[in-house]
Amino acid sequence: MVDIAEPRKSAWIPWIFVGAMGVVFAVNGLLVYFALSSWTGIETEGHYSKGVAYNDTLAAVEKQKALGWGVRFSVSPDGGATAPGAFNIVASYSNTNDTPLAGLRVRAHLIRPTHEGYDRRVELQSSSAGVYQGQIDVPLPGQWDLRLVAADENGNSHQRVERIQVP
Repeated sequence: MVDIAEPRKSAWIPWIFVGAMGVVFAVNGLLVYFALSSWTGIETEGHYSKGVAYNDTLAAVEKQKALGWGVRFSVSPDGGATAPGAFNIVASYSNTNDTPLAGLRVRAHLIRPTHEGYDRRVELQSSSAGVYQGQIDVPLPGQWDLRLVAADENGNSHQRVERIQVP
């Protein structure tokens, strides 16, 4: 006796695969939307050149270590300022013998690591031997990178970068 095949009653099974692929496309579309709408504009400019010149960067670090300069700094809210984001930056430079370093040109750069367009720069003025200070307005609270760059008249320079938290 021959069995006669009945037509398949589960014609909806192929639609499971179509639905699953639809879910995958929807989730991928959502991820693309969030990736494009949340871009902060932060990227490394001249990344290729910086990579090629990395040995120069290492040499500059060794030269800075050989100088023996040190810096202590503080960032505090300016109590007398009318603007809520005003901060005082005080940096003290000394050599390996703890002798204050006078006559430096000191610049402070505040860099927002997560958003482009909020960076600030200020030239710190000498207030006493080896002590330099200045005021800077910070537009947003949160994490900032403070880059202190000091240079003397002989072309020697010192750079220090620290992540700070601004309330």
